[in-house]
Amino acid sequence: MLACLEDLRESNEFLNLLLDNINTAVLIADENFQIQEVNRSFTQLFDRAFENGVTGRFGEATGCVQAVMENKPCGETSHCQECLLRKSLISTMTAKVPIDKASLRRVFFIGGSPVEKILEFSTRAVTFHGRQMVLVFIYDITELESQKIELQKRQMQINEDLAAAAEIQRSLLPMAIPRSVRIRMAWKFQPSWKIGGDIFNICCLDKERMGLYMLDVCGHGVSAALIAVTVSQFLASHRMFYGDEEGAPLSPAEILNSLNRAFPFERFSSFFSIVYVTLDERTGLLTYSCAGHPPPVILRGEGRLEVLSTRGPVIGVEDDSSFGQEQIRLLPRDKLVLYTDGILEVFNAEGEVFGKERLYRALEAHGGEPPDDLVEEISRLCMEFAQGRGLEDDISLLVLEYSG
Repeated sequence: MLACLEDLRESNEFLNLLLDNINTAVLIADENFQIQEVNRSFTQLFDRAFENGVTGRFGEATGCVQAVMENKPCGETSHCQECLLRKSLISTMTAKVPIDKASLRRVFFIGGSPVEKILEFSTRAVTFHGRQMVLVFIYDITELESQKIELQKRQMQINEDLAAAAEIQRSLLPMAIPRSVRIRMAWKFQPSWKIGGDIFNICCLDKERMGLYMLDVCGHGVSAALIAVTVSQFLASHRMFYGDEEGAPLSPAEILNSLNRAFPFERFSSFFSIVYVTLDERTGLLTYSCAGHPPPVILRGEGRLEVLSTRGPVIGVEDDSSFGQEQIRLLPRDKLVLYTDGILEVFNAEGEVFGKERLYRALEAHGGEPPDDLVEEISRLCMEFAQGRGLEDDISLLVLEYSG
């Protein structure tokens, strides 16, 4: 059974030990705000030595900058009427209103030099030697506040750096739709944090073919974004798209096999999924290869949905993986839909996920809409489903419509 301190309340020895050994500065002031008693922490805080415990008023006792600079007693300086401590003492003395942890920032002359202190103080009305007085507890939080300010500055710098990184990442996304009379496109990118591990892009391979890719790095935040940007730069290299001696574009399978060799898990401690697609705009022939990525979807012009389910493992996990590719032909009014699994993993308040079935139903219901409207509708449905909850993962969605 825990011992109770009630019996120690009447022990002067115990109280003196307590007052002298706590880190909180304590003072008792009378109705004229003359300090009657202070503890050892008070003298240490303000570097003062007092005799008989009678120390004058607070300004003189602490070396308050106003009292020192104006050479006036506490209560008569130009600042005293605005002094929060003075107002608090008056309120506690006259109205018996306790004050809890009020903040006081003031310069004090300590050791002959001005020192800014950030203090918190609490007041209580007490009876001492038969007189009504005020008990004041003073906490020196200067170091804590300085650390807090420094942390805030660092956080601001981090936020600025992240904002800059987010702009860099967004600059790697498609800036404009490639000119084409046969294709219309729209896309959406929404990171779960300031920056994320999703990235996608579109490139013209030659006069008749274009390439599209979408990738999703495992994880979130800075490390995932750095890997995503690195992969994006790797894919943007001339060598990746024009790899043979005749300058012909590499096939989707060749692209994925190159990525798997260049980004082993042992080197980056991460892996990523990707789908890479080439499209012959003249014939509508679509060639794709997929590494662990959510399967692309084709919305046929008549409203039918086809899932391109052929895929291999994620990039970086199996060194000896060999990725293949498949082909399918787009017809006029068909749409190709690429997305990351962040859409599938949108949670609502009940812990349910948006999931493939909801996505597929939404695509079928709105498949006849133009790409811009379809992308906005899917995004709206996801956010509506989330019911204001934050995203668990980045969301990327790209819709391509082929007009033949």
